Amino acid sequence: MKLVNKFSGCYANVERRMKSGKTRKDMDTPKWQATQQENKAQNKKCKQSGAALPSSDIPSSTPATSAIEVEDEESEASRSVLGNSRSKGQKAAKRKQTEEISLDKLVSMQKDLIEISCDRLSLMKAGAQSTLDDAIMSKDLTLLDAESRAYYQRKKRVIIARELQEEKEREEKEKKEKEKKEVTKKERKAKEEKERQAKEEQNQKETKNNAEEDEDVDEDNDQEVEQDEHKEEVVECEE
Repeated sequence: MKLVNKFSGCYANVERRMKSGKTRKDMDTPKWQATQQENKAQNKKCKQSGAALPSSDIPSSTPATSAIEVEDEESEASRSVLGNSRSKGQKAAKRKQTEEISLDKLVSMQKDLIEISCDRLSLMKAGAQSTLDDAIMSKDLTLLDAESRAYYQRKKRVIIARELQEEKEREEKEKKEKEKKEVTKKERKAKEEKERQAKEEQNQKETKNNAEEDEDVDEDNDQEVEQDEHKEEVVECEE
C-alpha cells in the first residue's frame, strides 16, 4: 500500500510539471486544467483501488507453489540436460562404431584389391612368359648358324627345366593341400566323435541319476506303505 501511494504521488508530481514548450499561463488554459482534472481523477481511482486491496492479497501458499514450480522447472531442465547428454553420447558412440565398421570394410576391400591385382599381374606375367617360351620352342634352328643354334638350344633346355621344376612344385603343392584336407577331415571326425561320446556319457549319467531318484522314490513309497500297514495293525490290536 505504501508503494502504491508513493508511486501515485510521484506520478502526480511528474504530471504537474510543465511540459516542453509550455509556460505558466498555459497551465491555466481550459485544456490544461481538464488534463490536470483527469490526472487527479485517475490518481484518486488508483488510491481507492489500492486501499480496497487487503493486506494479505497474496496467498500464503503462493511462495511454496512458486518454489515447487521452480524446482519442477529445474528438475525438468536437469533431466533435459541429462537426456541431451545421454543422447549425444549414444550418437557419438554409434558414429564411432559406424566409422570403425567403415574403416574395417575399407581395409578389407583394399586387401582384396591388392590380392586381385597380384593375381592379375601373375597371370599377365605367366602369359607373357608362356608366349616367349612358345616362340623359342617353336623356333626353326635349321637355317641358323652354329652360335645362334647353340643359343636357342640352351634356351630350350632352360625352358624345359623350368617347366619340369614348376610341374614338380605344383604336384608337391597339390599333395600338401590334399594332406592338409585329410588332416582337417580327420580332426573334424575326431572332434565329432569326442562330442558324441561326451553327449552319450552325459545322457548315461542323467539316466543313472533319474534311475537313482526313481529308486529313492520307490523306497520312500515302500516305507510309507509299511508305516500305513503298521498303523492299521496297531489300530486293529487296540480294537
